[in-house]
Amino acid sequence: MEEKIKAVLAAILEIEPEKIGDDFGPDSCQNWDSLQNLRLVTALEKEFAFKFSWPEISSMTDFARIREVIARRGGSI
Repeated sequence: MEEKIKAVLAAILEIEPEKIGDDFGPDSCQNWDSLQNLRLVTALEKEFAFKFSWPEISSMTDFARIREVIARRGGSI
């Protein structure tokens, strides 16, 4: 699951997956703006075949929190 998330982030944000650590978020990536955030949410929903709630979306502020939300939804770590 972690590699899938990194692959989605890397593709949308046009970065190398190796640069993504637990604290990777908008503050550490200039490409991560509000539009890219919408694209990330959409791509993650498609990759994992479920829709996020608004509270889940608003809590996904960095890689670690994205991973936690997906794990709670049934993705395996």
